[in-house]
Amino acid sequence: MEKVVLHCDMDNYFAAVEEKYNPGLKEIPFAVCGDPAMRHSIVMSKNDLADRVGVKTGLSYSQARQICPSLGYVKADMSKYLAETKNAREVYLKYSNNVIPYGMDESWIVLDSGTSVKEAEQIADVIRIEIKYALGLSASVGVSYNYIFAKLGSDYNKPNGITVITKENYKQIVWQLPADELLFVGSSRKKALSGVGINTIGDIARAEPERLVNLLGKTGYDLWCFANGDDRNFKPNSDTIGSIGNTITPPADLRTTEEASAVIYLLVSAVSARLKKHGLKTRCVSICMRDSNFGKVIRQTSLSHSTDNTNRIFNCAFELFIRHYKWENPLRSLGVRADNLDNSEQLSMFENDDCDLSVNINHRVSKLTERFGTLSLEKSAAAREW
Repeated sequence: MEKVVLHCDMDNYFAAVEEKYNPGLKEIPFAVCGDPAMRHSIVMSKNDLADRVGVKTGLSYSQARQICPSLGYVKADMSKYLAETKNAREVYLKYSNNVIPYGMDESWIVLDSGTSVKEAEQIADVIRIEIKYALGLSASVGVSYNYIFAKLGSDYNKPNGITVITKENYKQIVWQLPADELLFVGSSRKKALSGVGINTIGDIARAEPERLVNLLGKTGYDLWCFANGDDRNFKPNSDTIGSIGNTITPPADLRTTEEASAVIYLLVSAVSARLKKHGLKTRCVSICMRDSNFGKVIRQTSLSHSTDNTNRIFNCAFELFIRHYKWENPLRSLGVRADNLDNSEQLSMFENDDCDLSVNINHRVSKLTERFGTLSLEKSAAAREW
């Protein structure tokens, strides 16, 4: 019997939770970020008013303020988000014992064998309504016969929508989407695919599998399967996200430790925000340094305890940089990655993980922004793309 899968994705989750606790926030555009003392902290979530004027997750708060000068700032409160996550999962468990979390704000729900697509759509609608009226939040739901398309469906009709993707309609819905909307196609893989003329999920599906393997390794075959509706190589019960990383290649080479420290801080802020979004903490921090001659140095260090704290991760990454980059050449690019990830819901949410930055970073980031303006972060998850 073919399985039927729902994927529930809470809309603008952190911002929606903040509006639930403080309804007055619905009247102003605001972003949820890490540390209000650090105005270059990364936007983790934004409300509808901020979204309408172009504020995007992953921007620094100062960059977001350039887009929306009246943008408010709310410090992320993980204890609130974890509590609401548990409330949402209690709703899901009413309809299936097989609920598979994917971060704090997303879950797959595998329905009982024999459930029809029509019944699954009705269940999805009931879940969406209960989330809205019982929890005061909003969720979008994808319904499909595999995990990959169910996730694509929850992104397709946001907010508070339902999309059903079947064997009969998936080519019309899925194949016209950009390649990087497919799970595990990050910026590096998108660039590699685009370089050979593969720009949509349909292009991936129609490509020769051998060509994709030559381009991307074993993952190329997995992506071909996913694009064609075959999720047998996808293991949602495993630790799907093995690492989270970001890379920056500035418009010109970096030449000072001060500039490098500012770039590292921006990278770490983005990594920390993504860890929090997925309800994860890291026990290992890595840094990748490429010089102007394309020489590459990668170093990593283990942490005494798991963390998602921006300051602690920065101190580790910057210490690695100071110790291992000798400035024999200018610096072309920097990357920071978090490995050995733990589910933060299984850790104490009240653990004191505060620490001070090892340098005064605000002035350094301001100087870097004066030189380069907005820097583009390239992100990867579940893939070692260094």
